[in-house]
Amino acid sequence: MWQSLLDAYRDRIVDTGREPLFLLLLGLVLSFLFIRISTRLIRAQVRWWPGNVAPGGLHIHHVVFGQALLLICGVSAFAVRGDGGSWWNLLGFGFGVGCGLVLDEFALVLHLKDVYWSEQGRTSVDAVMLAIATIGLLLLGELPLGGFARHPDGPTLAGACGLLALVVVSLLKGKTWTGLLGIMLWPLALVGALRLARPQSPWARWRYRSRPRRLARAERREERIHRRLVAAKTTVYDLVAGTPDDHEPAAPPVPGPAAEQRPAAVEPPPAAVELPPPAPWRLRCAAFVQWYLRIATLIDLLGAVVAPFRAEVQRIDRGEYFAPVLVTSGFTTALLAGLLAVMLRRRKRAAWIAALAVVLVHAALYGLALAFPEFRAHPFNWFSFALTLAVLVALVLSRPVFRVRGGRGNLPLAAAVLVAGSALLTALGAVAVRLGHADGVPSWGEAARYGLLRLVTLSGVVRVTDVDVPRWIDLALNLLGTALLLLTLRILLRSPRGTEWQSPEEELRLRELLARHGGRDSLGYFALRRDKSLCFSASGKAAVAYRVENGVALASGDPIGDPEAWPQAIEEWQRRVRAHAWIPAVTGVGEQGGTVYARVAGLRALHLGDEAVVEPARFTLDGREMRGLRQTCRRVERAGYRVVIRRHRDIPAEEFADLVRLADAWRHGRTERGFSMALGRLGDPADGDCLIAECRDEAGRTAALLSFVPWGDDGLSLDLMRRDRESDNGLVEYTVARLLEQARDGGPAVRRVSLNFAMFREVFEERLGAGPVLRLWRGVLRFLSRWWQLESLYRANARYRPHWQPRFVLYEKPSELPAIGLAAALAEGFLTRPRLRRGRRA
Repeated sequence: MWQSLLDAYRDRIVDTGREPLFLLLLGLVLSFLFIRISTRLIRAQVRWWPGNVAPGGLHIHHVVFGQALLLICGVSAFAVRGDGGSWWNLLGFGFGVGCGLVLDEFALVLHLKDVYWSEQGRTSVDAVMLAIATIGLLLLGELPLGGFARHPDGPTLAGACGLLALVVVSLLKGKTWTGLLGIMLWPLALVGALRLARPQSPWARWRYRSRPRRLARAERREERIHRRLVAAKTTVYDLVAGTPDDHEPAAPPVPGPAAEQRPAAVEPPPAAVELPPPAPWRLRCAAFVQWYLRIATLIDLLGAVVAPFRAEVQRIDRGEYFAPVLVTSGFTTALLAGLLAVMLRRRKRAAWIAALAVVLVHAALYGLALAFPEFRAHPFNWFSFALTLAVLVALVLSRPVFRVRGGRGNLPLAAAVLVAGSALLTALGAVAVRLGHADGVPSWGEAARYGLLRLVTLSGVVRVTDVDVPRWIDLALNLLGTALLLLTLRILLRSPRGTEWQSPEEELRLRELLARHGGRDSLGYFALRRDKSLCFSASGKAAVAYRVENGVALASGDPIGDPEAWPQAIEEWQRRVRAHAWIPAVTGVGEQGGTVYARVAGLRALHLGDEAVVEPARFTLDGREMRGLRQTCRRVERAGYRVVIRRHRDIPAEEFADLVRLADAWRHGRTERGFSMALGRLGDPADGDCLIAECRDEAGRTAALLSFVPWGDDGLSLDLMRRDRESDNGLVEYTVARLLEQARDGGPAVRRVSLNFAMFREVFEERLGAGPVLRLWRGVLRFLSRWWQLESLYRANARYRPHWQPRFVLYEKPSELPAIGLAAALAEGFLTRPRLRRGRRA
């Protein structure tokens, strides 16, 4: 289709001498869209956009630059002698850019004041649309007033005068667009002159004053047809040019006598206004677009994998045929359509803009193709155009559905990646072309142009006769260009990072909830990690702690606070997740919390592992089952080690600073691991209730230390384990055992101790009659345990004969599990990535 369209463009536009006019239209449209985007970014006070041009404090409107371009390009076009060739094309494009800049401020010139963002400023958009329609009709061969020869005869002048009269009558009847376009298309002028006038037009005031029935018919038609057309036009104008400001001033309140005698009350700050949900029919339009993209993705994948199906798809998308938008055979288009479908399902505004741009470009190209007879002759092309147009209309109508905005830095970062990546790939392409050219070596300019062309076009779409390279170079450059485009689109569609962590005030509120309800969940105190955000219920009696990682809102543990207020906190968390298009997930949640999450948020549960909980009152080293741990403790004790247990608040500051330095040194530069069961800090004065257990050698030097956080009033939860690698083995087991024994014998008032979390405990636990699937899964996990200590944690916890409490991961859709797994691995520290900047606390 593309080569046929290029051939048709060459035959109908280039060879007929209309290319300067086409480039003029292109420059007008592009400059108008660019300047409207620029003014809307300035209006929104986007920080990274340059803003207005105001040297010395003087604001220079863009109409000035447009007038300069019109003057330069217009005079230069007249100054070119003979066949201007490419100069006329360049000057035509520049003249179109100037027209777009001038017409965009047509209302300013008309009213002699700045009415850009008022209702009067819509006149500029009308002028641009009229200019685009007129130039488009000229490209199609239509001429004003029927066209004139060099020496028109009497009948030609009479026809022109008659058409002009019809145009004047249409304008007097209030039909501005019909009349002005009727200059080019005489049927429009005829229809406008014969049909009823609009009620407020001069024709109606002159002719319908004595004909009340005709005036009533005109008013009914105005209400039934014209106002709907105006509403549709306003919607399109709002989409393209932005919504005008409302300049209707509110009437000042008039104080009454009673109000004058008493002081004014202080009004509370206004609450955040939640937008009403979109209309159901708009949701159906959005669903239609999403299903279309999913079906297009499936067709593209089938075309890429199944050779016969690929041949059929290529047959309807080549030559004089074209398929509906994004329907082709290949992985590239499948990835693009699939990515847009996923992001539209999350209601992202950037995805809607990207999809609208793609569909709009295809619809414009298809409409241009149907202007040629060879494309109009095939009914399938009309079907493709109608389906593409239906997707475009559905996108426009579903605009209020897509309210989720991306991160602030997405657009400049995506633009920087696109520009830098294009420059790098163009340079690599130029080198590859010079090295792989079959006959001679092209210049650097020719090689760079060829490389850039292959980045933005499919191999074989545009023929280049001067450069002959192997086909694999074309394919490699095109694949690299596709990867760059998808990377740019992925950056553009990223969700906000969510780096507004809990504030000191929120931390105080959370500590109050933990003081009343902290004994419900052993992971409750870990919600005080300061890299987590908090969602409180409306009553403030419950909260959900979470962190955004890789676009996933990862909550941990059960909600904090009163269980009766858990649903409200979960609903608030879910609203925040939906507002930012994050993927909802909960890790390390217990059975009670998981049940509430599943009921309120509709999440599904997956058993992740078990938490080891030991009761000191029942702990003993006696018995055959405890033989291994008993021998370890005796060996360490004979070596002269002892255990010292203290609360953080009881340790002197200088001594605690030494312990913190030891803990950091024993980490040996590795990433700090833990998210759902780790506090992420040691030695903070706010954590005075935490308990630290030191294992000291016979010289009094600390060889291992364990830190526990409070679990209500009578429990502990393990937070940190560190030991000197050069010391004896078994120090951690000995320290835990002595802590449990002292708690049993009346030491710390502790009735329960939560140790490490063992992922996939049921897999590692030896069972009689284990099947081949379980044995295979156990082998895979043992292989992964070489890096992530999955089995060793289970074996270490099992030595204390604990009670196993199940923990779950909650998710919404199975397709989101890979993203949730990656986010959990990043949060827990199993995977790391370089960070360019850190989020700041709100």
